[in-house]
Amino acid sequence: MLSRLGVIGDVHCESDTLGRALDALEIMNVEAVLCVGDLVDGPGDADATLAMLQAREVLCVAGNHERWFLDSEQRSLENATSAINETSRAFLEALPKVRGYTTPSGNALLCHGVGEDDEAWLLPDTRGYALQDIPTLRELMLDQEVQFMLCGHTHERMIRVFPGLTVINAGTIHRKDEQTFMVVDFAAMRVGFYSAAEATMGTLIEELDLPPPGPVEWK
Repeated sequence: MLSRLGVIGDVHCESDTLGRALDALEIMNVEAVLCVGDLVDGPGDADATLAMLQAREVLCVAGNHERWFLDSEQRSLENATSAINETSRAFLEALPKVRGYTTPSGNALLCHGVGEDDEAWLLPDTRGYALQDIPTLRELMLDQEVQFMLCGHTHERMIRVFPGLTVINAGTIHRKDEQTFMVVDFAAMRVGFYSAAEATMGTLIEELDLPPPGPVEWK
């Protein structure tokens, strides 16, 4: 069972920022550090990034950029990773799409987008038909074995409550967006979002209550 977790959002080869964020988390009394994927395709060194994640025992899942890289798709993207060494490739190939964890407040699922869908686009203002167009979200809302989802993909940090599921997005450490990481305390039911920008690394941006999932009417 894990109570207090550090979570790093989309990495995109930001090896220097990743190292500083991991150093900051080391003094925050977290029991484990998780990462939501999208490790490759970015301005930094892919091999250095992946080696660091392995050496620091960060628990990662695969994002859509790992899938694209391994399938040789979308290689015309800006800062697309062109090649990695054999150790890095083996690491990527072994990454699962999701990981499950037990916490004092329920079970948590680590993923990239929404569950098995690594490209599902869920934002704070996603409503109506756009929500209905994410079948994996409804599946998780109805899954009595999952109460919390830790995710990324959109690069936008958020906490959002649905019937049967609370969604927590870690944001990203990519330099083109607001650079953040988070600490989730499932015992205290609190989430702290911290700056991952070089000048303000580890500075608390905001601390919020972690709401439990909304009620579900079982039929």
